[in-house]
Amino acid sequence: MPPAAPPAAPAAGPAAYRAFGAGVACWFGALGMQSVLYSWIVVGELRAPAEWVGIAQTAQNLPALFLLLQGGATADRSDTRRLLVRLHLVAALPVAGLAVAVAERWLDFAMLIGFALVMGSVMAFVMPARDTLLSRVAGADMMRAVTGMTAVQFGSQALGTLVAGSARWLGLPPMLAMQAAVILLGALATRRVPPAPPLPRETRHSNRRDIRDGLVEVARRPELRAPIALVTAVGLLFIGPFLVIFPLLVRDHYARGVAELSLVLMLFPVGTIAGSLAIRARGGIRRKGMAALLALATGGSVLAAIGIGLPFPGLLAAIGVWGLAGSVFINCSRTLVQENAPSAHRARVLSVYQLGFLGGAPLGSMASGVLAGRIGPLATLQVFGATMLVFVILAWLFSKTRRMQ
Repeated sequence: MPPAAPPAAPAAGPAAYRAFGAGVACWFGALGMQSVLYSWIVVGELRAPAEWVGIAQTAQNLPALFLLLQGGATADRSDTRRLLVRLHLVAALPVAGLAVAVAERWLDFAMLIGFALVMGSVMAFVMPARDTLLSRVAGADMMRAVTGMTAVQFGSQALGTLVAGSARWLGLPPMLAMQAAVILLGALATRRVPPAPPLPRETRHSNRRDIRDGLVEVARRPELRAPIALVTAVGLLFIGPFLVIFPLLVRDHYARGVAELSLVLMLFPVGTIAGSLAIRARGGIRRKGMAALLALATGGSVLAAIGIGLPFPGLLAAIGVWGLAGSVFINCSRTLVQENAPSAHRARVLSVYQLGFLGGAPLGSMASGVLAGRIGPLATLQVFGATMLVFVILAWLFSKTRRMQ
């Protein structure tokens, strides 16, 4: 007997989409705050050298290597709305604990690494569940839904990074407490989304088989393999340097503080918002593969330019341009995967997609810290930028990526 089809989800309308968007905004607003606060604790409070900055940032993304595929399997077997609510509640606890540790001066590097590993583990389950739930509330126009949520994601992230800069005047503990409160607000918003029921028991298998099915689905379909290969390159060559090198540049090259770090980290999502809104207004992008490759080439060129040693205003402008290119890449690659992933395996396929982003990031973060300690942050950016340009040339010449629509 063939397996039963997944149960139909409750009809999702504009109210469900808005509630989902509010939950996304809270989650990424909190992550925007964390990107500044965590980085500043590492470089500003603990005064870590480059190699240890790489280790600290690696710890945030390392759990993804081991848990993202499990997170995808769990999302396919769960009510994703309920799962996301619970994950928000769990995520608020370590943030509140970190606020207490900083306030009471208990914090040391080992405790900070423990915090990063816990938060990274939670995020490994949040991401595939969130992307699967988007498929339930998106409606018929997936590209429009993806670009809308990308704008919400990066808009809230930019706001979070800006708010986190207030730590210069208010201090770190109050800002960490605010981050925990924002995460809890996300749980309340997500509760308003209609339930997203799991697969029926007849179609469920062991977690190991579920994970294998997701990997097999990606391996056998070139329309899934290509975008996931691209996001893996982004995780390795872009996310690592962004997390490690820019806090070091702000502290060591530009001699600035947490407020300036929040401004630097804010400009990428601001560029991504502007680009996503422009893509949404024009009705999407037809040649998504070509656009994704050109966006990566732009990002590699920006990194190489920053490595020359731009003045601080030039750095801000370059990061804004990078964000515009990032909007093109994120929307195109994510839409390709969302549209081509089969509904029964969607969360598992999306978890492989996210694994590309965050699976490469620990290696990129570690390599960034090691290289920055030996050749300096600016030269490290040039190395990563040039490597991305070589990757794009090879993908353009020897793959069918540029012809994907």
